[in-house]
Amino acid sequence: MSSLPWSHPTPSAYAVRVPILDLLLPLLYPPRCAACARELRRPAGAALCRACVASLEPVGTGCSRCGDPGAPETCRRCATAPPPFRIARACFRYAEGGTAADLLRRWKYRGDHVVGSSLCSVFRTHRQRTVECYDVVVPVPLHASRLAERGFNQAALLARSACRDGERLIVNALRRARVAGSQTRLGRRARLDSVAEAFVPAAATGIRNCRVLLVDDVLTTGATVRACSSALLAAGALSVDVWTLARTPAPRPPSAAVPSAAPPRGST
Repeated sequence: MSSLPWSHPTPSAYAVRVPILDLLLPLLYPPRCAACARELRRPAGAALCRACVASLEPVGTGCSRCGDPGAPETCRRCATAPPPFRIARACFRYAEGGTAADLLRRWKYRGDHVVGSSLCSVFRTHRQRTVECYDVVVPVPLHASRLAERGFNQAALLARSACRDGERLIVNALRRARVAGSQTRLGRRARLDSVAEAFVPAAATGIRNCRVLLVDDVLTTGATVRACSSALLAAGALSVDVWTLARTPAPRPPSAAVPSAAPPRGST
């Protein structure tokens, strides 16, 4: 007995059904913001709502060399010990308890790649607003053991998202020769000691006589990007600029206490 003509859908029937499903699924299961879980009506960046993108605090003005937010045009650190990189720039500020810190923690330590994709989209948007072009884009590397543990290098994913036409992405231009351990709670001097000579260029990096863009997720004290920039320049790079997703402002000395005004006579 032959099958009924409607018992087996034809390829053309599938072609009709798929667009219908594409229309129905967002109505039945509306996409939600990766940060706050609110329904996404007008996504601002992959899976982030406009309110959460707006809560990512811009870096603002700061040091023209290292980009330290709120610092003078040339901060004290750059004046006393100029960094090997030409400039460092970031998309927004990093502060514990803030949106940026929460999103980065979910991406790096919980493997939330929906959040990661959203951050890469934001990073790419910020990069597209600039005019600087480079020959090579290089991510800050992870040690092989850390890469195996995490399963991905967030700096490499950011670098890939920001790479423009005509720029070469060289993921393995640098190698992390030793594990530096977690630097989350280390001060600046301890971080500098931790990453000293930790990065070495690959045997054939392809960066000689090239303008290099170095990419990382967060710049805190600058110890890591200083060490990477020195290794790239030693390998023959013409110059190194740094771009990070977020930037931690350098600690400021507490301002002198302003003496309170004397109470009026007769007051108790």
